[in-house]
Amino acid sequence: MKSEGTPTVLEILDRESFTVSAEIIPPRNGADITEIFQQINELHEAGFHFISVTHGAGGSLRGGTLPIAHYAQTKQNMTAIAHLTCRGFSREDLENILIDHFYFGIRNILALRGDPPTGSEGTFEPHPRGYRFAYELIAQIRNMNEGRYLVRPHFDPPGEYRPGLPTNFCIGAASYPEDPEPQRLEYLVKKKEAGAEFSITQMVFDLRVLEDFYARVTELWGHSFPILPGIRIPTSLTQLERLEKKFGVSIPRDLRQSMANAENKGAQAMHRVGEDWAVEFVEACRKMGIKGIHMFIMGNTTLPIKVKKRLRIPNYHAS
Repeated sequence: MKSEGTPTVLEILDRESFTVSAEIIPPRNGADITEIFQQINELHEAGFHFISVTHGAGGSLRGGTLPIAHYAQTKQNMTAIAHLTCRGFSREDLENILIDHFYFGIRNILALRGDPPTGSEGTFEPHPRGYRFAYELIAQIRNMNEGRYLVRPHFDPPGEYRPGLPTNFCIGAASYPEDPEPQRLEYLVKKKEAGAEFSITQMVFDLRVLEDFYARVTELWGHSFPILPGIRIPTSLTQLERLEKKFGVSIPRDLRQSMANAENKGAQAMHRVGEDWAVEFVEACRKMGIKGIHMFIMGNTTLPIKVKKRLRIPNYHAS
């Protein structure tokens, strides 16, 4: 898939031997957005290959996905993935949001179901005219890529779709290496069949978990469906335990012990443990044949940039 302006994620993955990318979280509504722009500038200068911009994660009140992605592409010539969730939107809402992204030149979409609001005990409840599963949103995006749009009742001629200008979105999906069987691959298969072209995983710390998941994916599709592991550089034992509880991720015993040993030595020592772990983890991913790593940035680019420099991966700038 060829796009105008910045390249798509697939084009970047095809050109590069290994990519380092990052996830940006918009500020809370009403906060100053310039700090986010500064993060993007820093990641660009450090040679990150692309960024993704979250969309209402955990039911948060954080708009700005589209303008932040547009800033990255127009001001820094840096490819951006815009997250898009099903939660709270009808099919018509989603088509309108997608066409806005298309008109603004955002060609990469990470299509997600979306989670219930943080703190909510309820299960996911789709919009009455929306989707329960991410693969349904992916199918809608693929339809738009093929020039098939929603029919407006009592206005358009009867039919399943209305013809229109094909979009050219590069479609990404989430994957979950630590989901129980059989869900671990069941929904990813459906997402790929619906039109997903690459996947970013939930944050993963245990290399053995990732190795098993990646082996299963490559057994199905070889290397034709890129999997980008999501990592978050740990900075304290408390943080690791919180992530373990919230996301159900496995924390390796040696990482837990190393972080515990560094606690009495202060923040700098704990950050060094996290930095060393990340470098070793990414190098192991490269040896596995994985095409790239996606770092979750939580308001500070210092550690991710340090890790990027230690990996000695050439800086990337879109031509």
